[in-house]
Amino acid sequence: MIRKQEDGFWFFDLGSFNGSYLNGSRVTASRKLVTGDVLAFAGFQVRFEQERSDSDLGDEGDFGVSTVALIRSTPVIMLVSDVKGFTSLSEKIPLDDLAQIIGGWYASCETIMAKHGATVDKFIGDCVLSYWTKVGPDQRMAALRAARDMMDACASNFESRRDLFKEVDADFASGLALHLGEVAYGGMSQGEFTLLGDPVNLTFRMESLTRDVGHSVVTSGDFLRDWPEGRHFCKNLGTHLIKGRSQGTEIWAVETFPLD
Repeated sequence: MIRKQEDGFWFFDLGSFNGSYLNGSRVTASRKLVTGDVLAFAGFQVRFEQERSDSDLGDEGDFGVSTVALIRSTPVIMLVSDVKGFTSLSEKIPLDDLAQIIGGWYASCETIMAKHGATVDKFIGDCVLSYWTKVGPDQRMAALRAARDMMDACASNFESRRDLFKEVDADFASGLALHLGEVAYGGMSQGEFTLLGDPVNLTFRMESLTRDVGHSVVTSGDFLRDWPEGRHFCKNLGTHLIKGRSQGTEIWAVETFPLD
């Protein structure tokens, strides 16, 4: 918590489990903030900037102070998964049933991503974007295992409501894309951390390509670059033109998955 008091702004740690840090030192008592102080918590850093003197401050709603989240450019592994034929499902399945099905899928996504060390960036209707902020061989292997578990989750979701899906002659499956690229990562608005950049858009476009290439899980050449072990699980599908891009993208189909 940051609180304005008569003599300035003070920072309080309210008992966080992992602790918070001010200029590299763990905060164990309230600390007064000055311009340029750097706070660190939950893997993020924010810089405190006081833009005007106290005498220039207006009422309590106009502090003249901002806490700016640092936006950094960093390579990340991105996973995008989208439920196939969701529009058709929406037309055939009663709304209450559909909400339960998608809600169960959301819960499965969050559990799987947490298990494999990823962060869920956002859900967009029937689509999820997740990411890893480390891109080594261990994280790439974890991404392949997460993709495997996502496919299994769709199969489990189908089996749990088999009678309903059979009644409307429908399936429950998803397409999934894995890509590695450098993105802008940080606080884009108050309280929201997200990814921005062309690699994010490309990952979404790659997922749409799964319908055309006839494979449910695809990766980019960038995901496999400098990681020859990963190619043992994949088949090269050549270079494909992606909508909105002038240059082709190397696409690989994931045919087998690593075991735990």
